[in-house]
Amino acid sequence: MDHINKNAVKKMGLVALTLVTASNMMGSGVFMLPTNLANVGYISIYGWGITICGVIALALVFAKNSLITPRDGGIVAYASDAFGPFIGFQTTICYWISAWVGNVALLVAGVGYLSYFFPILKDPVFSSIAAIIILWAFIAFSSLGARVAGRSQSFTACCMLVVVLGIGFIGWFWFKPALFTQVYNGTKGSDTSAIFYAASLALWGFLGVESAVVSSGQVDNPESTVPKATVLGLLIAAICYVSSCTVIMGLVPHKELVNSAAPFADAARYMFGPVAGEIVSTLSIIACFGSISGWLILQSEAPKAGAKQGLFPSFFADVNKNDVPIKGLIVSGILMTVVLLTTASPDLAKQFQIIILMSVFASLLPYMYALISLPIIMVAKSLNKGFSFVFYCTLAVIGIAYCLFALFGSGESAMFWGVLMMLLSIPLYALVAAKRKKAGDEILYSSQDE
Repeated sequence: MDHINKNAVKKMGLVALTLVTASNMMGSGVFMLPTNLANVGYISIYGWGITICGVIALALVFAKNSLITPRDGGIVAYASDAFGPFIGFQTTICYWISAWVGNVALLVAGVGYLSYFFPILKDPVFSSIAAIIILWAFIAFSSLGARVAGRSQSFTACCMLVVVLGIGFIGWFWFKPALFTQVYNGTKGSDTSAIFYAASLALWGFLGVESAVVSSGQVDNPESTVPKATVLGLLIAAICYVSSCTVIMGLVPHKELVNSAAPFADAARYMFGPVAGEIVSTLSIIACFGSISGWLILQSEAPKAGAKQGLFPSFFADVNKNDVPIKGLIVSGILMTVVLLTTASPDLAKQFQIIILMSVFASLLPYMYALISLPIIMVAKSLNKGFSFVFYCTLAVIGIAYCLFALFGSGESAMFWGVLMMLLSIPLYALVAAKRKKAGDEILYSSQDE
């Protein structure tokens, strides 16, 4: 049976791979984006355009990396190959932080839609308590293993698609241009800074773009199929994102939308009435909370791999009888609880915005290292000749420019905590180096010549 499955995967063609890529992109975190982008104004449409171009460059570079250097660990592994163990350690930390902070955003989005039924959850104390209880319930559920946790994924994905596609395409029949154009730039800053800010927010919808890149052994003609499917899948996801966010800004009055904790539900209410709003809110809750268990297990993979390489404490690699790194889950659960408490706000949309900017910032450093690593790896493998090398170097430059663009747009607060996180990784690596030396590993490059 395993042999049959492997052959089936290897025969995956362009259409199948495109659909896989699109579904990997379209996560449940999109459910609060319309509110956050409404705060920016309809100038955010330019941020979407820049983000889509930047993410396509990122995806193609990651695809090329996976083709010339197939490695477990993805973009973290590429950084280690090109820059050494310290950068690998720093990248792993940032990537891990991005993953669990992103899961906090899912919890906040889910509680936001839950407040549609229970208005008391708009109170920051009760919303935080509810989110923490739900978090630890899902950590307990995730400890049962990936198979159990993953059974609900297809159903929750269907709920997400019904909501996003339903509002994003049917909603055009109710779209009012006058509502959409109520506010051009609501940031009180310059148009340039507003576009920067919108680009950072929009990137949240595409985080995990690297997970959509499939290794060469899983598809037919990967050199051609992987890049094509990556671009097509991204464009499908982008159309769904931009369409749904734009439609909602043309359905719900601006003053109401910027304070909405459940924008898709409010849009459905304007389209079909209160019952439709309740149905959409229910589906959104299922989509947000239903995907958490699978993402909790996924977020534990980076520190687990880091622990096996000696970059993280060994307990991150300890697994229970269900092959789940439960100690790592508990550590990340404690950190997620701290973030929920420290970002608590009477405005759930504002809390969501703070959290996703933290996640975006933490993901940008690993992305930039992975981008820069491609030309380095191509030179090391003597692939630095011809059109292909120039093309991918150009894409790497575009990707880096976009990352810097999104970095500046993430705001002073996100940059402060991000820089602090990077600086803390320096003394932490001293502990890793001491452990590696104790294990007999070489930790100084210069000592090899002595």
